Amino acid sequence: MPATHPETELIPFLRDELNAAERERVQHHLDDCAECRAELDALGATMRMVSERVAELPTPEWSAYRRELRLKLANRAESRSRWWRRPGLLWPSLATAGVGLAALLLTLSMRPGSHGNAPGVDLLAMEQPSEAVDVGLLDNYPVVEKLDLLENYDVIEHLDQVPAAEHHDDTRS
Repeated sequence: MPATHPETELIPFLRDELNAAERERVQHHLDDCAECRAELDALGATMRMVSERVAELPTPEWSAYRRELRLKLANRAESRSRWWRRPGLLWPSLATAGVGLAALLLTLSMRPGSHGNAPGVDLLAMEQPSEAVDVGLLDNYPVVEKLDLLENYDVIEHLDQVPAAEHHDDTRS
């Protein structure tokens, strides 16, 4: 039995469209291959059923079909030429483009290294003695440099050691 099956030649074989050499090759294969013979029988049954049903189909009215087709094509061409006039498409498209542009600008502005002339973490670490360097703050330097609350870091660092103020009730009954 040959390694390849003549699957694409079975219908032309049934319709007698193969030349003599091809027909003989397919016939020789069919003599040896039960699977292809079963496929040929199934294809033949399907082709007979289709040919019987074709006669039952009504004849289409081609003039009405062409008229409807022309109208559909004209409507489609007209709707495509005026897509920008429809607010249902224009404004959502512009809004989406605006949101995308804003997201792109925000992403570019939030990127590390885009903070102007701010020194890098390595430069700050070199400027200060090693015992005074708080690496946690240096990792977030672009954020920390903009916080006015951290001007006096020593006070904020030791807030938990500041005694709590006593609460005086000035309202007397």
